[in-house]
Amino acid sequence: MLYFEQLLVNGLMLGAVYALAAVAYTLVYGVVKLVNFAFGELFMLGAFITLSLMAPEISLLGHVVPMPGLSFHAAAPLAIAAVAALGALIDRVAYRPLRNAPRLAPLITSIAVSVLLQSLAQTVWGPGSLRFPDTPLSQIPAVHLGQVSISGSNLVVICAALVAMAGLQCFVRFSSLGRAMRAAAQDTTAACLVGIPVNRIIGLAFVLGSGCAAIAGILYAQAFEFASPTMGFTPGLKALTAAVLGGIGSVPGAAVGGLFLGIAESLCAGFLPNGAVYQDALSFILLVLLLLVRPQGILGKKEMNSHARGSLITAKARKRASMVTAPLRAMDRLFASRFFDSWTFRLLVLACSIAAGLLVQSDYWLSIMIVVLVYGMLASGLNIVVGFAGLLDLGFVAFWAVGSYFTSIVFIDVLQKQFGIDVDSVWWLLYANLILGGALAAVCGAILGYPTLRVRGDYLAIMTLGFGEIIRVVATNWVSLTNGPMGIRGIPSPSLFGYEIGDSRSLYFFALALTVVLLFCIGRVVRSFVGRAWVALREDEDAAQAMGVPGTRYKLLAYACSGFVGGVVGVFYAHFQQYISPASFSLFENILILMLIVLGGLGTMIGPFIGAAIWIVFLQLSLKVPFVNSYPESRYILLGAMLIALMLFRPSGVAAKARLRLVMEGV
Repeated sequence: MLYFEQLLVNGLMLGAVYALAAVAYTLVYGVVKLVNFAFGELFMLGAFITLSLMAPEISLLGHVVPMPGLSFHAAAPLAIAAVAALGALIDRVAYRPLRNAPRLAPLITSIAVSVLLQSLAQTVWGPGSLRFPDTPLSQIPAVHLGQVSISGSNLVVICAALVAMAGLQCFVRFSSLGRAMRAAAQDTTAACLVGIPVNRIIGLAFVLGSGCAAIAGILYAQAFEFASPTMGFTPGLKALTAAVLGGIGSVPGAAVGGLFLGIAESLCAGFLPNGAVYQDALSFILLVLLLLVRPQGILGKKEMNSHARGSLITAKARKRASMVTAPLRAMDRLFASRFFDSWTFRLLVLACSIAAGLLVQSDYWLSIMIVVLVYGMLASGLNIVVGFAGLLDLGFVAFWAVGSYFTSIVFIDVLQKQFGIDVDSVWWLLYANLILGGALAAVCGAILGYPTLRVRGDYLAIMTLGFGEIIRVVATNWVSLTNGPMGIRGIPSPSLFGYEIGDSRSLYFFALALTVVLLFCIGRVVRSFVGRAWVALREDEDAAQAMGVPGTRYKLLAYACSGFVGGVVGVFYAHFQQYISPASFSLFENILILMLIVLGGLGTMIGPFIGAAIWIVFLQLSLKVPFVNSYPESRYILLGAMLIALMLFRPSGVAAKARLRLVMEGV
C-alpha cells in the first residue's frame, strides 16, 4: 500500500505542473478560442530566464556573458514578469491582427511562434540541456505522512500550483476584470457594445496565461533540476491534453484534468507492464476515450464542442500592406487565369520537371528535388482532409508511418530475417506494397477517423493529434516489431525488372512518376461529386447536411483517401531513405506538412508543392548566410518569422487563387 501512496504523491506533483500549464491554455482559449501552441515555449523560457538571472555567468550565443547572479526569490518573479510581457507582445504583434482572419491562420501563427521561440532558445542558450541551479526550495526538509515521504521541493510545487490556480479562479470569478474576461468569452460583440475593451481583455488573458506557463516551467525545472530548449514540448502537449480532459475554457476543469492526468501517468508507470515507456501514450488514450463518452470534457460546456460557422480557410480578412502583397497580386493573375487550369499548363509543368531531372547534374540537388516531391505528395494527402474537407488533422503522420513500417517489416523482418529470401529478387513486391500499404493506411484512416466524428472544431484537431502521438509512442516502444528508436535499416532501393533504381536521377524520375499518378487520382476525386461534397462540408457543414450531404460518410472517405496517399508515400519514402525510425513521424513533422499547405495555399493542387519547394530550398540556401551557418538552429527562426508574416499579410497562402473553382467565389 505504501508503494501506491508514494506513486499518488508523485502523480500529484506532476499533475500540479500539468494543471497550472493547462490553466494557461484555458485562459486564452476561453476568451479568444485559440489553442496557443506557443505556451510550451513560454513554459521553457520561464525556466531559462530564471536560470540565467541566477547564474554568475552563462554562455549566450557561444560567448560567456556575466550575469547578475540573483537569488531565486528575485530571479523567479523577474522571469515571470518578462514572460508575461512577452505573451502580451506576441498577442499584440501576431494574434490581434488576425482576429477576423481565416480560422486556421491564428492556429498556424501560434505554431510559427512556437517554432520561432524554441529555435531562438536553441540559438541563444545552445541545443543541449543546462543544470538548473539549486534553490532554497530544494533545501526544504521532506515531510513524512506516516510512511509516505514527500520531498520539500515536491510539496512546494504542489502548494504553489494550487495557490496560483485558486488565486486565478478567484480573480476570474470575483474581480471586475475577471467579469470582463467572462463577458468577452461569452459574447465578444455584446461585450464591445457595452463598452468592454475586448482587445485589452484578451491581452490580459495572454499576460495571465503566459505568467502561469512561466511559473509551471520554473517549478518543473527546479523539480527535475534541468532546463533545455525542448523541455516545454512534452509538458505542453500534456497540459493541452489536461485542458481538454477537464473541459477547455474552464479553469476548474483545467485543474481537475491536470491532476487526473498526472496521477494516471504515475500509476500507469508504477503498475502496468512496461508502463513507464507507454505512459506518454496513456494521456492520449485517456483523451480519446473521454472525448468519445463526453466530447466537451469533464467540466466543459457542450457548446465548446462545436464547429465555427463558415469555412476553415475562406473567412474575410482585413486587407493589409498593399505594397507587401503587391508581388503576390501578379501571381494571382496567373493562378486565376484559364490557362493555369488547362491541360497545356499541366503538360508544360511536367515537361519542365522532366527537363530539370535531365539537366541538373548535381546528385545533391537531385536529392533535394526528390525531398520536395516527397513532402509535396505528403502535403497533398493532408490537403484532402484539411484543404478540401475542412477537417483540421494533426495526426496525418500516422498514415505516413503505417506505409513506411508496412513495407519495411515485409522486406526486412519477414522476407529477409524469417525466410532468408534475397529481397532484391522480389523487386516487384515494392509495387504491390505501394497499393497494399496505401490500402492499409486508408483502413487505418477510416478506423481512426470514426471516433473523431463526435468532436468538432479544435477538439477534433487535438483528438487527431492524440492518435498521431499514440502511433509514434507505439512505434518507439514495440521493439520486437519496429526495432524501437534504432529503426529499421537495409531497406532495398526500388528496382524495375532487376535494374536497381538507386542513383539520384532514377529516384527523382520514380518520385516524379508517383507524383503524377497521385495528383491525377486526387484531381479526379476532387472534381467529382465526392470533392464537391467535401467542399460543401468545408464551407458550411450545417448547410451541407441540410441539403442532404451525409457528413459522416464523406468525412470518413476524406480520412481514407488522405490515409491512402500517406501510406503510398510512406512506402516510397522507406525505400528512398533505406532507413526509417519513429523520429521521422513526430508531431513536428505533421505541423511542418500542415504549414507547407498553408504556405502554398490550402485547397489547391499546386499549393503543397509550392510550399514544399519554398521551404526545402530555403533550408539549403539559408546555410549560405554566415550567421545561419554558425547557428543552424536559427533557420527555424526565419521560418517562424516568414510564416507569421504570411499569416498577417496573406493568410490564404501564396497560390490562393489556384483554389479549385468548386465554390461560387466572387459571384
